[in-house]
Amino acid sequence: MFKIEFYLNHNELSWSEFIHQLNSDILRRHIFQKLPVFDRNVSFSYCEQSSCGEILNGQGESLGKFFIQ
Repeated sequence: MFKIEFYLNHNELSWSEFIHQLNSDILRRHIFQKLPVFDRNVSFSYCEQSSCGEILNGQGESLGKFFIQ
């Protein structure tokens, strides 16, 4: 089981979720309900070394970050 800490830039919203499987579809499901826009072209970048990832909109701009614990 993974614990994911999410941080969204637009209103400094943060929360954590426990998930059994880690993939982009599951990450999207957890952030779509909290995003202020309806851009479904959300993507993720991830660094295994730091266990940190970035949440990006369709234009490649940062919407926030996530950390895997």
